[in-house]
Amino acid sequence: MARKLTAPLILVAAAWFAATGTAQAQTLQRLTVESFALSADTTQPQVEVPFHVIVTLRVRENVSEINNLQLPMLAQLELLGDERKTVSDPSGTRYQEVVTVVAHADGRIVIAPATLQAIDARDGKPKQWFTNDLPLSVHSSAARIANGVAVGLFAHVARIFAALLWLALVVGAVVLTLFLLRRRTPVAAPPAVPVSYQQAPVLQAPLLSEAERRRRQIEDALLVLRAERTRSAAVRVRAAIWRVIGAPEGETLADVLRRPGCGEGTLRDLLVALERSAFTYDEDLPRAIDDACAALERYSASLT
Repeated sequence: MARKLTAPLILVAAAWFAATGTAQAQTLQRLTVESFALSADTTQPQVEVPFHVIVTLRVRENVSEINNLQLPMLAQLELLGDERKTVSDPSGTRYQEVVTVVAHADGRIVIAPATLQAIDARDGKPKQWFTNDLPLSVHSSAARIANGVAVGLFAHVARIFAALLWLALVVGAVVLTLFLLRRRTPVAAPPAVPVSYQQAPVLQAPLLSEAERRRRQIEDALLVLRAERTRSAAVRVRAAIWRVIGAPEGETLADVLRRPGCGEGTLRDLLVALERSAFTYDEDLPRAIDDACAALERYSASLT
C-alpha cells in the first residue's frame, strides 16, 4: 500500500516543488495511485545467493510507462540487473520492476522505501508517494558456515606452524652466534677517538589539514566517477563519501542529512546528487552522473 506524505514530509515536498517551479511540476504524470508496495521473493536471503527485490505500482490510468519513480536504496547489496514490466487493462495499469541483488555479508538489512512523484488526479496537486520499508535477515548457508570453520581451523594451524618455524630459526641463529663467538680470539679494542658532530635536524612532512585531506578524497572520488560512468562506480563513490563524512554504511540519505553540517550548502547538494546517481533509473543515469560530478567539483572548491 502506498504511503502519502506525513506532516513534516509535506513541508519538505512543498519546498521541493516551490524550488523546482511550476514548469517542472507540469512535466509530472497525472496519476491515481491505488497501491505502491515494496517486496522480495524472500525475506531471509542467503549470503552470495541472488534474490529479487520487487517494486509494484497500480494506477487507475492507462499509461505506457511510469516516470519519476525512484528505486529503493540498495547500498548494502550488489545490483546484478533489473527487469521492468508495464501491463494495462480496462481497470488501469500495473507497473512492476524486479531488481536482482546479492548480499555478501550476513546480518539485518532494512531497505528504504521507493518513491514516486506525480500529479494526484484526485485533486490536481503534485505529491510524493512512498512504499513500505523492507526488512531482510541475511544468513549464511550451512555449507558456507562449515567451509568458514574449516578455513579458520586451517589458518590457525598454519599460524602455529609458522610461529614454531620462526622460533626454531631464532634458536638456531642464537646457537650459531654463540658458537662463533667462542671460537674467535679476543682482540683488544682500539682507543676511542672523540668526534665532534652536530646532529642534523629531523625533517617532518607537513601534516595535512582536515579540509585538505577531505578535498583530496573528494578529488579522488571525482576521478573515479569520470573514468567509470556506471551505476556500480556511482554506488562505490557514494559509499566513499559516506565514509569521508563519518556516516555508517547502513545509514539512509535521510539519516545522513540530519547529521550536523550535512543538511545544507554544497555538501547537501553533493549527497542528494550521489544518491540519485546510485539509484536512479537507467535512462536518467548519464545525466545523474554528470550532476554528481558537478556537485563533487563544487564541494571540492568550497574546501579550498
